[in-house]
Amino acid sequence: MSQQVKTDSLQKRFARLATLADTLRPDSLKNAQGLKDTLAKIVAPAKPAAKHSPRKAAMYSLVVPSLGQAYNKQYWKMPFVYAGFGTVIYFIRYFNIRYHDYLTPYIDSYNPVTGAALRTEAPVYIRGQKITRTLTIEQITKGKDFYRRYRDLNFVMLTAVWTLNIIEANVAAHLKTFDMSEDISFRVQPDAGYNSFTGGIIGAKIVIPIK
Repeated sequence: MSQQVKTDSLQKRFARLATLADTLRPDSLKNAQGLKDTLAKIVAPAKPAAKHSPRKAAMYSLVVPSLGQAYNKQYWKMPFVYAGFGTVIYFIRYFNIRYHDYLTPYIDSYNPVTGAALRTEAPVYIRGQKITRTLTIEQITKGKDFYRRYRDLNFVMLTAVWTLNIIEANVAAHLKTFDMSEDISFRVQPDAGYNSFTGGIIGAKIVIPIK
């Protein structure tokens, strides 16, 4: 009877070893590795999208106005940029033409060598009224200085519009990557620590998300 029990026990052990050997066969290992690779692909995080660069947006707008807005995919802002530039350029041309209307008779009224005045009055084309009027040199000088001043001021405005276009593209690019979610509330979560005086410490901490 004892011999029969030992024989049955040995048969059971051999059966377990055979089962274990089956699980370790090359095809089984290959299947297990394939399953592992599949799970790794599913769990692996997706490749991050290309980062939106505020520096690129600013550089694009520096080279070509409104190109930074196009890079930010905010095409609706481009007409406003062109409208700003168009308005300033229009006034530069407007004041420059009238400046030269006064500059030409002013130059003709003085001797180019000695600088002496050749006349006290000169005809000037008044473009707004579409007439030619005879003005004194003093009036011509004031008109020339007036239109030159406002022409130069609009050159400053052109630089300001160009700069504003660059700043807007840069700020808008920053906001595209800014977290605009409403979840700014703090939360309480458990915490644990250790020091040489008190040993292990279990407590809680307040976490305020800053993004």
